Amino acid sequence: MNETVTKFTLRFHNRRTHDLLGLVADQFGVSKNQLAEQMLERELEAAALLVERDLDDALQLLKGYRGDERLGQDIQAFAEAEVNETDPLRSRMAEPAELRDVFGVAEAFSR
Repeated sequence: MNETVTKFTLRFHNRRTHDLLGLVADQFGVSKNQLAEQMLERELEAAALLVERDLDDALQLLKGYRGDERLGQDIQAFAEAEVNETDPLRSRMAEPAELRDVFGVAEAFSR
């Protein structure tokens, strides 16, 4: 059986984590690489389940969306909000007093 081994260099920013890996590996009678791989496999499986659940939730929401059923109502609601609601993100030009066009140069060129 010819097994392909993928290499990955792991850098420890916390010396204690590296030391604990060596201590636990010695206690279990395995190499640090083997122990790290086994622990990563378990953690990655758990994380992958969470990612899969989140993606499945998003997919179910998308499957449940039927734009054609409420499209007219949604357009009408949006149009009414544009007319009747105050825009919470309304912007205005803010300029320091020293940058104001006190001599009317910009106004002269804007005509």
